[in-house]
Amino acid sequence: MTKQTAASDAQKKRELGGRLWLSYYNQTLYEKGMITERERNKMALKINGWKGPSM
Repeated sequence: MTKQTAASDAQKKRELGGRLWLSYYNQTLYEKGMITERERNKMALKINGWKGPSM
């Protein structure tokens, strides 16, 4: 595996981890009644399209 491929794989893992945490918190806020279903759905769309910070 080349150095660039390893870096690319690591970046993909960080992005996936970030999206998973954001999705978790989004769902938790909804379940606790802190945000509406509409707000949860709008945020889910943003999370799914999110690209993590580039390094």
